[in-house]
Amino acid sequence: MSGSGVLRVGLVGCGGMGRTHIRTLQGLRGFKVVGLCDIAQAAADRAGQDFGVSARFTDFEKMLDAVELDLVVVATHPRWHRAPTVAAARRRIHVLCEKPMALDLAEADEMVEAARESGVRLAIHQQNHVNPGIRKAQAMVAEGRIGEVLLVRGRNKAGRRSGNEVVEMGTHVADMMMCFGGIPRWVAATVLSEGRFGTRADVMDALEMSPKDHDSGWVMGTRAVAAYGFDRGILGEVHFLGYAQMMRPNYGVDVLGTEGQLAVRAAAGVVEGSNLWHLPRPMEGTPSQASDWRSVDLSDMGVENPIVTMYRRMSEAIKSGNEPPSSGIEGRWALEMMLGIYESHRQDGRRIPLPLADRQHPLERWRQP
Repeated sequence: MSGSGVLRVGLVGCGGMGRTHIRTLQGLRGFKVVGLCDIAQAAADRAGQDFGVSARFTDFEKMLDAVELDLVVVATHPRWHRAPTVAAARRRIHVLCEKPMALDLAEADEMVEAARESGVRLAIHQQNHVNPGIRKAQAMVAEGRIGEVLLVRGRNKAGRRSGNEVVEMGTHVADMMMCFGGIPRWVAATVLSEGRFGTRADVMDALEMSPKDHDSGWVMGTRAVAAYGFDRGILGEVHFLGYAQMMRPNYGVDVLGTEGQLAVRAAAGVVEGSNLWHLPRPMEGTPSQASDWRSVDLSDMGVENPIVTMYRRMSEAIKSGNEPPSSGIEGRWALEMMLGIYESHRQDGRRIPLPLADRQHPLERWRQP
């Protein structure tokens, strides 16, 4: 960290998400983007010109060695998350990595271990961990406003083939579910491909399923459902139904208790402070009773964009030595929950203990002769 207390940031991956990170950082005190890296020189140059960063690289190792950095932001496709994260951690540089954190659990283990050995902070950019609605809902649960929590239901945006959504958005949903359920202990799941039970022949690369989506490794299926058991006796469920239309207002979690319910819609009304609703009874009743849901005021949460909150909390964690929100360990659990869907389906929907014993990707193992 510089003498002025400013964190010097290097960014790996100058595409759309990378540019969002740069834009956010340039609007924050206490951070300065001083290095950019992208495998395409044109992308690094374009971002450098647009945001006034002169140090540009196509090799992240060269950037890490040439530029004095306190924090590296990894904003590449998932296939390239592990290598720059591990390389930065081994140089004692803190890391904020985009989700999903890795292609498989073996890679995630290596990333977590590299950060542990070097004593650096590793966070996964599952920013809804600090979403104002999530934080307020956690406070209401702690106050007993909905009684004992029984079940946490994850909700997706859709707009992707389900195989892609499991890995690309599923870890976001899993992270929000863990904010209320705790550590997952088992999963039982079923994956369908075009209306039939998915088979080994349905396993494919993410870019084969959706050529314009992110390169996130092995996927399968057009629909999937999963049930979870968390360590506090709380149940969980998530559905990936392959809806073609994206619906951002659907995205979030429902928390069902013995005396009421909470509904967080992570992508709706964050800035306005209106993305949490409370139902003061345990069961919803008829559709005509939907008006009984009450919007919850979030003003006491310090409402701001969750990406900004992630960076503020990351800075605090670096200074204090505490774990950041959505730490590497929490990000690995979120990935574990999603890959557990495939492992359970591979074993005919059996209930599978978490963490998974085999750290290889379940679909990669399944497709092998």
